[in-house]
Order: sequence, then C-alpha cells, then structure tokens
Amino acid sequence: MPDLSTENIKALEQTRQRLSQLTHSLASLENLLKSGALPPWTSLQSHAAIISQNLHTVSTHYTTHSHLFSSLAVFPYPSFPGKMQEPLLGQILRKKLEPEVQDWVSAGVEECMPTAAGGEGNKFEAQMELWNWAGRAANELARQHEWGGDFTLAEREAGVENVVTGLRRKLIDSNSEDGSLESDEDDVKMEDDTVGGEDDKKEKFDIKDGP
Repeated sequence: MPDLSTENIKALEQTRQRLSQLTHSLASLENLLKSGALPPWTSLQSHAAIISQNLHTVSTHYTTHSHLFSSLAVFPYPSFPGKMQEPLLGQILRKKLEPEVQDWVSAGVEECMPTAAGGEGNKFEAQMELWNWAGRAANELARQHEWGGDFTLAEREAGVENVVTGLRRKLIDSNSEDGSLESDEDDVKMEDDTVGGEDDKKEKFDIKDGP
C-alpha cells in the first residue's frame, strides 16, 4: 500500500476521536451505575441515547472508510520502545479478538443460528412470535373484565356490602340501579334541606325586624 494521503490520515484521526467519545460515554454510564443509589430513569435514558448516537457514528464512519481500514497494515517504527511497551504493542498489533469479546460475539451469533429442534427458525424469530402472541392474548383477557368503578368484578360477585375499604364515606356501586337511585335521592334531599334552611333563616329575619 502506498503512503497515506492527507484524507486517510484525517480519517484515522476522526476514528480516534469517535472511539474516544464512545469510551468516555461508556465510562460515564459505568460510573453512574457504580454510584450505589439507583439512578433515575431519565438519567439512564440520556446516557443510553448518547451511547447509541456514538455507536451509530462509529459504525457509519467504519462503513464509509471500510476500504481504507481493510487495506491498512500496522507495524511499529524501529524507534518504538518495544521491550518497554510490550503490552501496548501486543494490544495494538493483536489481530484476534480478546477472549471475553470473542465469547460475546459467539453468543450473539448463536442467538441468530437456527434452532436444533426441527429447524424452526432462529431464537430471535421465536421471541418475536412470542411477543406478537402475548399482545393478542393480553387484549383478549382484558376484554373479559369490567374496568372502571370502585369495585372489581370479583368483589361485585361476592357482594359489595362485604368489601372492607377502610374509607369513611360509603362507596356506591355504579353498576347497581339501587345505588344510583339512592345517590339521586340523597342529592335531592340535600338540596331540599339547603333550601329549607335558607327559608327558615329568612322567615326568622323577617319576624325579628317586622313592625
């Protein structure tokens, strides 16, 4: 490969900057999780969005300059202190993934491999099928219940008079006709009492101030 051009050197420098940003965002999330207290979900969501954006940026950058990165050959200069910086040199020149990274990649590949039992597709498809079924099943169960009101369906079947609510006011079953009538009668009675009370006060006032 010929010597690197200015554009190639710029692409490598941008790669370093983007990887540095990604490393910083991952370290920030790690420090947040190690703080001891459970962080708020808004903070976790913010960190996750930043990491996702950085990963997308790095992936796009690698795709754009894939030809350059696939044809590069890394080697140290003769002046590089190889004996003093042997761990760093081995990490830079390493062509294989680290063992823990290789295990992570292998686990991801295994998730996408066809299942051994009957070849019924991969695990991802099975999970998507499960989620699709769960949504329909939950809706069917929800339609079998009555929602709203102060009492559950089981409490109505057992008798709302036996329910201990711990409240001072008496709850009225909205599905009961008797409860609705009693509520209306109570409202009318309260209005009548209020009107009568005002008339009595007015009558007493007139008698007191009359000739």
